Amino acid sequence: MSDYKMPEVKIGDRVFFRAHDGAEPVMSFVTQASSRTITLWSVVPGYGGIEKTSVHHKDDPGFADFPCSKETGMWEAFPEDSRLAILSERVSLLEKKIAAIAPKKG
Repeated sequence: MSDYKMPEVKIGDRVFFRAHDGAEPVMSFVTQASSRTITLWSVVPGYGGIEKTSVHHKDDPGFADFPCSKETGMWEAFPEDSRLAILSERVSLLEKKIAAIAPKKG
């Protein structure tokens, strides 16, 4: 039996989902967590999102042993610097929207 322990996540945490090695990361939210897998809501621009179930962490040593791993994809931590970049981008976008609306109200 493996001593592997999946990195700790909780409901609402942001993570990256990858359909396979080399795939672009997709921002996702944890909706359920068990001892070895998580369920995610992956954000799909223009569509909303899609649920991904039974997703293993990319470093899970048994990942390749699971027959459905190619179908379920993998997850990895959402880097802190990415969170800051996304927040900065959102603040900038909001400031632009406020500036565009402000003259109309005056």
